[in-house]
Amino acid sequence: MDDSQLTVALAEILGAIEGWEWRVGGPKYDGQLVAIYYGPIDDSPDRAVGVRVYAGDDDAQSYLSTRRAQLRFRGKKNRRDGADVLAGEAFAALHGLSRVGGISGIRRISMSPLGADDNNRDQRTDNYEITLDNTEASWAIE
Repeated sequence: MDDSQLTVALAEILGAIEGWEWRVGGPKYDGQLVAIYYGPIDDSPDRAVGVRVYAGDDDAQSYLSTRRAQLRFRGKKNRRDGADVLAGEAFAALHGLSRVGGISGIRRISMSPLGADDNNRDQRTDNYEITLDNTEASWAIE
């Protein structure tokens, strides 16, 4: 599974949360749903999540079997707990997930509050480690 495929898989899992939606190519999100983006989030709607995959190690076996993902949350305007609420919902959907769509397991490894943006929308990032169900990992070291 490459980075793009994993990013989309994570966005699809998050899109299954009630009131959240992952759209590939539109239509534009309205303010009723939590918008899920591949990478950077747009200026609107207020409540949004950006998904970005990264790997911390270029070792062939490690890269093929594990990745990390950062989720950037932005909450509703003037709501101090907005990003935390979204992060809690994502945590419930992701942390401990096993054997879904090529993913063997997921666990949250860190989080960081980012404060409010210029429109008073609270933000934070959460980082997850993903273990892949990846047959390439077994032959990469042979």
